Amino acid sequence: MNSSKKPNLVVCSAMVAPARAFFFYKLRTWLDQVVKIVVHTFAVEESKLPLNPEAPNGYWYCAGDFCGIDEAGVYQHLSSADLDFAKCLVSPDIKDDHPEREKLVISGQYGIHYVCHNITNRVLYATENSETLIDLDIKTTGYEVVVKSALGVYGQNKVEWERRKQECAGSNESCNSSGRNIDLYNRPNRTRDEEIYRIHLRAAGGDAKTAANITYALSETDRYFCYTTERLLAEYEVGSIDINSYNIEMLNACSLLFSETTRIVGRSMASKIYPECDIDLRSTSIEATVENKLMVI
Repeated sequence: MNSSKKPNLVVCSAMVAPARAFFFYKLRTWLDQVVKIVVHTFAVEESKLPLNPEAPNGYWYCAGDFCGIDEAGVYQHLSSADLDFAKCLVSPDIKDDHPEREKLVISGQYGIHYVCHNITNRVLYATENSETLIDLDIKTTGYEVVVKSALGVYGQNKVEWERRKQECAGSNESCNSSGRNIDLYNRPNRTRDEEIYRIHLRAAGGDAKTAANITYALSETDRYFCYTTERLLAEYEVGSIDINSYNIEMLNACSLLFSETTRIVGRSMASKIYPECDIDLRSTSIEATVENKLMVI
């Protein structure tokens, strides 16, 4: 880590696009239908600003088109990061159609094995304190559901993530003698349980005792949700269910998660745990979901 510790990474969140223009996009994944506002998180190298929209440099794409950081409604957070380490963990400037995207960015299928929040957390792993999105003051709708699902903090493929960390720590080892004061091999990895507690701590307004009580009270509900999403992912991977059925069943799992959370801790606290999520979501079919979205538009 550079000894000056100046912010050199800009983490942003922005609405993907107006809901009317992206109606069919919103039907693409279960997460897009769980949240009231679809938010995209991404990272930018501070020294590369201002960005060229036609050919951005030092820009960590997720899934989707380029998002500018100076547009209205874009939340920004400045962090200090080991940029060489970050670029090894997740290669910047790689679009969705790049032939080696899975090797350079993240493996798997968007909405099944990862979402943009997971990619952003991987970039944030290179920050001084290995921050995650829960530590930042930006809008991250749906993040809490992602963490509690099979996707977790850094994406579903934990073996691939561990391999990337070890390979990148080794490739940066020679630089430790020239300013980096953090052992990259032993850098803390935020676990699902740790992140869930932090989610509950934020919902509790920073009250540690209340957060611990919430975590304990919701432990069985959260474990069952994780188990259900892992089962659905496994069924999709072996071809037992198609993508539409997977999305429907994930919505049903979220509906149960929200209703049980509301029953256990109350509606007010459930809304604080899952801000900007549709906690009144009910089990439905894909046909009913399409009809409801059309009614909104």
